[in-house]
Amino acid sequence: MKRLVYIAAFLTLMSCGGGSNDPAAVEARLSVKTNPVSSAKGSQFVTVTASGSWTLSTSADWVTANPTSGSGSTSNVVLSWSANSVAGSPDRTADLILNVGGKSTQLVLTQLGVPEVIPRDGGGSTYPAGNVKGTPGWMEMPEIPASHDGYGVYTHDMTIGSTHIRNYSFYWDYQNLVAWWVAYPLNAWLVGTGSRSDQWGLDPLLAEKYQPVLYSGYKGGSYDRGHQLPSADRLHYSANVATFYFTNMTPQLSAFNQNIWANFENRVRSWGNGSDTLYVVTGCVPGKSTTKATDNMGKSVTVPEGYFKAVLRYKANSTFGFSDYAGCAVYLEHRSYSETTVNKEMSISIADLEKKLGYQFFVNLPAKVGAETATKIKSQDPKTVAWWWQ
Repeated sequence: MKRLVYIAAFLTLMSCGGGSNDPAAVEARLSVKTNPVSSAKGSQFVTVTASGSWTLSTSADWVTANPTSGSGSTSNVVLSWSANSVAGSPDRTADLILNVGGKSTQLVLTQLGVPEVIPRDGGGSTYPAGNVKGTPGWMEMPEIPASHDGYGVYTHDMTIGSTHIRNYSFYWDYQNLVAWWVAYPLNAWLVGTGSRSDQWGLDPLLAEKYQPVLYSGYKGGSYDRGHQLPSADRLHYSANVATFYFTNMTPQLSAFNQNIWANFENRVRSWGNGSDTLYVVTGCVPGKSTTKATDNMGKSVTVPEGYFKAVLRYKANSTFGFSDYAGCAVYLEHRSYSETTVNKEMSISIADLEKKLGYQFFVNLPAKVGAETATKIKSQDPKTVAWWWQ
């Protein structure tokens, strides 16, 4: 279902008296980094530009500012909003009103709503199918079954400068409340610059009842909110915020998440920096796990029995691989390791990972290089390729 979102995000000056040459009226303005904001609960800084004393108010009770008054320009005003997470709820707006010297400047903030849940065609399931139909032609995409009742396929976009591009896609398991895989492209430009936002929040693409609520983390064990797409792989602000959606989290043992897995994420990021594009699929394996964690609302979340990464490197005029592509995969059991990072002996070919998990990766590769070459790329043993381990 397509939803047209009309976004009002503008500044207007409204005279309440005095002449147009009043410096306070001319200079006063408000700005925010993100508008519209997602349907999840969240916050961000507001920049106030003003000469002299000012007051800031909002027209709706779902959004608040702190502080509400001050003097001179500042970037330390915190704007907070509550969740707009009821299925079928529309977008909503609130006016942010800056008053300086009897004159007002208004910024209209929009918060996205949540689409209604639409039953799957030809069946009685009420699980949403996602916002992706079929398999997109992006190189990082794994196989998406034609019939996947109980699962949804979703994609988040991002904007870098003037370029609108995909951020990441994921395959959501409504029973286990984890994404089987998260697929995304990676290189230095896509990573960008910035810092970790820590904007934990609900994924605006799903109603709250279909995802874990993890503002205060998992209960029932020593589990971190483990990112599948690492925060450090997306440092542009709005793209980074999307990495903190709860659908991008799995309950990861702290000893696993903060040691071998974190160091492996750093290695994969270095691979991305050394590639024209590194296509990454990172995922978890619920398998037959009966171990559960609990979210903040009492919902059970399956603790995966294993984690994996499959990467496909593209580098023009590459000195290894086939037709400028090369692949590597790693599967790790979800446990503590004495090793601090993944070594080459832990690596396997993409073809071997496919056999282990029972589905295909990089399904658009054959159309690019031909079926025979694609098989060579997927079958190459990464232990024999020094570049991965230098």
